[in-house]
Amino acid sequence: MNWFMKLCIALCVVTSAVCATEASATDVDRTTGAAQRAQTAYERGIQLRRTDAAASLDAFRESAQLWERIRTAGAENGPLEFNLGNAYMESGDIGRAIAAYVRAERFMPGDSDLEHNLSRARAGVKSSFERTGGTLLVDSVARWWHLVPRSVRMLLGWLCWLGFWGTLIAWFIRPTTQRGGAGAAPGAAWRVAIITLLCGATLFGGSVIADEYLHTSRPRAVLVENGVTLRKGNGDGFEPAFVETLGPGVESTVIETRPGWLRIELPDGRSGWIRETQAAQL
Repeated sequence: MNWFMKLCIALCVVTSAVCATEASATDVDRTTGAAQRAQTAYERGIQLRRTDAAASLDAFRESAQLWERIRTAGAENGPLEFNLGNAYMESGDIGRAIAAYVRAERFMPGDSDLEHNLSRARAGVKSSFERTGGTLLVDSVARWWHLVPRSVRMLLGWLCWLGFWGTLIAWFIRPTTQRGGAGAAPGAAWRVAIITLLCGATLFGGSVIADEYLHTSRPRAVLVENGVTLRKGNGDGFEPAFVETLGPGVESTVIETRPGWLRIELPDGRSGWIRETQAAQL
């Protein structure tokens, strides 16, 4: 087991323990054991890949189930989603693999291994669609600020905000003798500092707010089944929205929900209804 995978497991275990602070010690031990078994199953799948394909596939599926169980218990972090995506990818479940990798992006922006695996998974999607210009602009801007983790942007935003008010207060209460100064330089320095801190608070804090807005106003979903038919209404009795059926890994935006059904929009602008179980919502 290399150092990166050990670090991933450690982070998963620590996060799981934090999420389970109100649980008993037995629950924490169970979660820790599940993470270790999940990684062990994944490594077993790697070892059996060339000698026993069926046993290797079973091992990868076991690993995915164990990581999924940890996630269902409340753990939420990048390494967990990354490991879950790897297990799904090796087991051939490309739709759920892409969903896990996309969720991991929120915690691990710019990670080269994650980007490589996500690109490889997307390359295996049989159905592809051209993005419309309207979403391309939003996604491009979001991609720039996602190079900095959300937690770091939030911290920088708060530091800039507190620094802005601290500097503003200090500017007002500074001695009267400094207000006249020996020219415009001292006053200009104060103004530059105040404006810079305000811009930093707006930039970093605004990106966090934008993340939450986009996540709630434009929730995403990834298809996880073969032969999915988009229909004109929320029921199997409605006619197909178009003849083509969709396969696992197709990414979309959820624009409406009804009990048991989702109305999704594809990147090319076409939309239709699918059963809720046919997609993994992000």
